[in-house]
Amino acid sequence: MITNSFPRLVADIGGTNARFSLEVSPYKYEHIKVLACKDYKDLVEAANAYLLSIGINHVEYVGLALPTPIVGDSIYMVNNPWQTMSISETKKELGLKNIVFLNDFHALALSIPHIPTDYLTKIGGIDTEENRPRGVIGPGTGLGVATLIKHPNGDYLAVPAEGGHTTFAPANLEEMELWQFVHRRFSHVSFERFVSGPGLQLIYEAVCHQKHYKFDQLPTPAEITNRAINRECWISQLTLDHFCRMLGTVSSNLAITTNSFGGVYIGGGVVPKIIEYFNQSDFRCRFEDKGRLRKYLEKIPVYVITHEFPAFLGVSYALDTLINKGYLP
Repeated sequence: MITNSFPRLVADIGGTNARFSLEVSPYKYEHIKVLACKDYKDLVEAANAYLLSIGINHVEYVGLALPTPIVGDSIYMVNNPWQTMSISETKKELGLKNIVFLNDFHALALSIPHIPTDYLTKIGGIDTEENRPRGVIGPGTGLGVATLIKHPNGDYLAVPAEGGHTTFAPANLEEMELWQFVHRRFSHVSFERFVSGPGLQLIYEAVCHQKHYKFDQLPTPAEITNRAINRECWISQLTLDHFCRMLGTVSSNLAITTNSFGGVYIGGGVVPKIIEYFNQSDFRCRFEDKGRLRKYLEKIPVYVITHEFPAFLGVSYALDTLINKGYLP
């Protein structure tokens, strides 16, 4: 094992902000800072500014989580002002021995074994089967999906996917009406169109159309969830109820596709903020509503991840595996 590889720079890059930390020993982080991406011309400048701000001249190992598929050397981020970057050029400019770029849900999946149980809220099901696949899903700016698999030797492997773009399937006539409203705007209606932060707004619009309710200004996702939680707006409550049910459907689709008897884990930026409402919603009922497979799904536990920086944990595991074992999990 390479013991002199610390400190390591670990970061979670989003569309708006970049969260940096210094990993000083395995899974121990210091100097966590959030930088606005728009304030820096690129990742290299932001990373150097972070290191300078904490009095570190140089690190040799860096791990990054990004909200985009990682394919080849070139990376493109639709919602980030940096947009394009090269893995090899970033490594060269920062003078690194190694750098890891991970899709954000690849990192989230790898974080699961390292999250303390205090940061996991269970929503139904029976106990986790430790050695079985675990499904990971999470609505935020989009809808991320991944699967975590445990090797018999104890190592983990994550399989990131683009499951949020699977075709939305209405579960009843009411959802069919919502689908029809959205289908007039988009030729392909994916689950991500509904089950995401922007999806909350789209559901809100569709419900207003369905109920013949006119609004002056479309509320933000945060306004919708806050009004629903505080029982201030019946349209917002209907919107959030639909959101929870639809998440139940797509989560159970993931569970039966991957045999997730290790549990389904929900991350992202939406659900952890509405945890009490979510726990009392129809999510679990819809999750188990698979006809002949109901008994199968009743066994599978669902956990909401409430850890503030879970991607750090997954990036750390991936970076350490690459350094010491020579492969990316």
